[in-house]
Amino acid sequence: MQANHPLPVDPDRLLAIAEKWGTPTYVYLEAMIRERCRSLKSLFPEMPVSWLYAVKANDNPHVIRIIAGEGFGFDTVSYEEVLLCLKLGTDPRNIFYTENNMTDAEMHGAASQGVILNIGSLGRLAAFCKAYPGTECSIRIKPDISDGHHAKVDTGNQDSKFGIRLDLVPEAVNIARKHGVRIRGIHAHIGSGIQEPENLLAEIEVLLKSSVNLQDIAFINFGGGIPIPYRPGESPFDLERFADLASDRLKKFLAGAKNPVSFFFEPGRWIVGPAGVLLTQANTVKDQGRKSFIGTDTGFNHLLRPALYDAYHMVVNLSGTTGREEDKTYHIAGNICESGDMLALDRTLPETRPGDYLAVLDAGAYGMTMASQYNRRALPAEVLITTEGYHKTIRSRKSPEETVDDFLRETGMAAAQPDGVS
Repeated sequence: MQANHPLPVDPDRLLAIAEKWGTPTYVYLEAMIRERCRSLKSLFPEMPVSWLYAVKANDNPHVIRIIAGEGFGFDTVSYEEVLLCLKLGTDPRNIFYTENNMTDAEMHGAASQGVILNIGSLGRLAAFCKAYPGTECSIRIKPDISDGHHAKVDTGNQDSKFGIRLDLVPEAVNIARKHGVRIRGIHAHIGSGIQEPENLLAEIEVLLKSSVNLQDIAFINFGGGIPIPYRPGESPFDLERFADLASDRLKKFLAGAKNPVSFFFEPGRWIVGPAGVLLTQANTVKDQGRKSFIGTDTGFNHLLRPALYDAYHMVVNLSGTTGREEDKTYHIAGNICESGDMLALDRTLPETRPGDYLAVLDAGAYGMTMASQYNRRALPAEVLITTEGYHKTIRSRKSPEETVDDFLRETGMAAAQPDGVS
């Protein structure tokens, strides 16, 4: 195992999990998740700031329960996420549902449960107000502020599909007023993995200014996007400095507000990203001339970020590498039949052999939630290391036979019997 690794837990423990439960397996650290939740909650002392966990980052029910236990509400972006939180016992008032091209059925389902609907288009706002006159909602605006770790997750720019244009907010107010609907909240989100803290501060200013024209405003939701460092030597987001700068603006706003107003932030990645590791096993090592490849038993069907966003995840060889040849440079490839199925490029690792176990770091966010069964492969297992130090399976891996049998059953097909078998 390479020296100076940034593993979040003892490598021998990860190696033991890989050997006992097999691979590919996601491993999450309960203690780190709780500690990061508590760090966030300490940032704005004596201010009306609350936190909503972005469920899309990691929606394992055990992870959700842990975060709920730390006093967080939930930011959801689909009716299915709403249902998941409700079925886990979350008070509907602690669920914030930001719609994105919502259907009527989804609107009625969430509204009937008492969930806060955050509406991002005039058409959906009109449909909601007509269906639920005299009720309440929130609106999402497009702040025209661009940020995010990749163009595909930049959500606040001028050409974004998300949110109501700033110049159309007065029209949104008129639509709501016509039906006696009170706009109680306003929300924006500029991107995932924000690169420039100043942009988040600028978004706060836009929301504070826009809220002044909403006479029924009760809360302002500044969205999420707090980044984590993925690359070695990358500096972490200075949360304390950000909180200090934001606090000055929030205090000034509260001093001039006519009615009590509370504030929300929606971190997801920052809470669970560093607390997750994807374990995989090398099953092939080969020299292709100009490049050497480590072939693994996982791929972009389990961790899509490198293929989709050119994202960087550090990789560590967990197996005993003492006495092997000097370090080598490898491409680390997945087992999906696609040239783009690469987990990492040009990584220097100790000489790696078939059978070695690797750990892909900072994989707790947007790993399992974006996973698929492409090539009909099974999803990974998930294991939780509890605060007491126990290893707990929180999602079992299905065998190839179970995976295919489930697929046949779901599609209404019966497995064919070999000739001569009745």
